[in-house]
Amino acid sequence: MNIRLRSTDFSRSPDGILIYIADVLWLVIMSASLIEGYAYRYAGVLLLILALTLYVRSEPRIPIDWRGWLCLAWGSYAGVRYLLQFALQADHPVGDHELIFLMPLIFPPLAFGLFLCWSHLEKIVAVYFGFALVILLIGMRIDALLEGRPFIPLIQHNQIHGAVCCGMILIGAIFWLLHYLTDDTSNRSMRLYASVISPIICLLCLLGIYGAKSKGVWLSLVPVMPIVGFLILRSLKKRVAILIVLLLVALLGGGIYAVRENISRTAGPTIAATVSIFKDAGATSQLGDAVSHSIESGATPISMNERLQLWANAWELFSAAPIFGWGSEWLELWPHTRYPNVGYTFMHNGYLEILIRYGLFGALVFCIMLGCFCFSVWRAARLGIIPKHAMHAFLLILLFFSFTILSNSNNRLVSGESLSILTAAFALACQLKIKARKAENPKAYPAR
Repeated sequence: MNIRLRSTDFSRSPDGILIYIADVLWLVIMSASLIEGYAYRYAGVLLLILALTLYVRSEPRIPIDWRGWLCLAWGSYAGVRYLLQFALQADHPVGDHELIFLMPLIFPPLAFGLFLCWSHLEKIVAVYFGFALVILLIGMRIDALLEGRPFIPLIQHNQIHGAVCCGMILIGAIFWLLHYLTDDTSNRSMRLYASVISPIICLLCLLGIYGAKSKGVWLSLVPVMPIVGFLILRSLKKRVAILIVLLLVALLGGGIYAVRENISRTAGPTIAATVSIFKDAGATSQLGDAVSHSIESGATPISMNERLQLWANAWELFSAAPIFGWGSEWLELWPHTRYPNVGYTFMHNGYLEILIRYGLFGALVFCIMLGCFCFSVWRAARLGIIPKHAMHAFLLILLFFSFTILSNSNNRLVSGESLSILTAAFALACQLKIKARKAENPKAYPAR
């Protein structure tokens, strides 16, 4: 009996109720991008138990793919290293949020859980976007928007968190709608539903991103939105696509022009300070000296000044252990860096979060894992297992998120953790679907 038939049998067996419970748990994990809280962690634990239970009951049992073994190997390495440092070092370093780097341990079983829910994914996504519309409306502050005051979109802890989540929802909603507009075989009711709520969601997300006044998110959208526009042009009929893109450009451009003074007040000082750093670096040929001058300068905005101090400290630690990093010991060394009084240890750079803990080796492993995930999703789209616009959403959300963590440690936030779970689980579930398709027709799908 092949994988596909076995997964279908689950939904028709007494265990079928567990699949519907898994659907709800996946929605809770997805809701972390809407409501910031730890409900997704409890849902993840329950989903892990459920997935392992169903995996043990499955016959034949699906073998773990090498990509899954890579996740398990990294999680084991990070876990053993953490425990050894805690046990063997006199100061028993515990670090700060170190356990999130053990998350790859749960990716393979959660992927199996998503694989079992595969036939329900369209409805799960539809429910998520309906919920997103409600939360966006609840979190919208029209009074603050009109007065140019910052506000927190969605139900998040601060503006940056809300803006990042709005950006991910915006990209997802665009390609969700594009799928129904371009797929003639799609469900008509779903097409109507997406056509009604997706434009509203996109508008509210753009307003939320503007209202949050997060400069990092604004800049992160700059390289992503032209790609989105290009894919819209390729997907729709030429005349319709050009009309839609021109309309969007006009609305967005007009909106930016209307609030240009507010944007200038928000981003102007940071841009000026950044330009000054590069000019100083060009004159001295030393970027580190230019950063130090900017930190000491009273003209640098406070938020940027604090980030520069954090980045300087993190780079100092990374430079001392560039290959394997410091593990959980880095926090014990933090008071001995150049700017120990910056006030907190939240790096505001997701890449430095990895480098100071696990060095270039850790960064390489994470890059390999992410590359494998993207390849699996690409191949699934190429084989028609998932819609091509699902692949576009997957890749562009990751691209957008990768830019946001240049100026904030979003990978340590609720939204980042839940995105990691969803990214890995979806990619590994795609790989399971590829294996299932190959089991049905081995000649049509050569091994890779």
